[in-house]
Amino acid sequence: MTSSLHATPSASSTLAVEARHLVKRYGDLEVLRDVSLEVPEGSVTSIIGASGSGKSTLLRCLNLLERPNLGELAIADEAIRFDRTPQGDVVGLDRRQLQRLRAKVSMVFQQFNLWPHFTVLGNVTEAPMRVKGLSRRRANALAEHYLERVGMADKRDSYPAYLSGGQQQRVAIARALAMEPRLLLFDEPTSALDPERVSEVLSVIRGLADEGRTMVLVTHEMAFARDVSDQVVFLDRGVVGVAGTPQDVFEDSEHERCRHFVAPAVC
Repeated sequence: MTSSLHATPSASSTLAVEARHLVKRYGDLEVLRDVSLEVPEGSVTSIIGASGSGKSTLLRCLNLLERPNLGELAIADEAIRFDRTPQGDVVGLDRRQLQRLRAKVSMVFQQFNLWPHFTVLGNVTEAPMRVKGLSRRRANALAEHYLERVGMADKRDSYPAYLSGGQQQRVAIARALAMEPRLLLFDEPTSALDPERVSEVLSVIRGLADEGRTMVLVTHEMAFARDVSDQVVFLDRGVVGVAGTPQDVFEDSEHERCRHFVAPAVC
């Protein structure tokens, strides 16, 4: 198995995520090849790399939308070890544990994934009521608070079709926040936006970072990753090529493919 590198926080750090030797295959295609990663509580980790390097797959494994074939994962106080039975089935997770994890980890997707038949308010209240069992009154209060936080309170009664892409993504962020998660995952949150809408979404994410929220962000926005991250991980063909501070990755890396990839952001 190919060895991988990972950043090691100080011994006093509380880890929100600890992934060890994750492997993810689709048939004969091995997308993740022994990936290890540590994310300290209250930190921002950006995952960068070329298309097809496994970034989104890794993020989806952290939320168990994809189940690793091998490895260990400790996330939001849930420890899981993945293995295969002789019949080839993936083991290491039960339904109750999955439900607990999903209540503690929220994900913001590239394509917003808002429900078109719900208003903005309905989109934000649905998961807290269904997953966490909150009353409608409590869910509405949370939704209104977080819609205000992302600058979308005035659109609470609008439907997604009447919002710009940037507005829809800010609603999606409010929806994730309304679960009051331990960990926020962002999968290329600006990739589907027109250029003039990118800054409004990045501004919201920057504000969340300033609040000390624990976030893992897959992004091609190199300047933003360099500026906002505590840790940057360069994923290269399914392994961690470099992981460390923005200085380590953008300035001091001796990894040839990483240096080539980040060069435009350094210039």
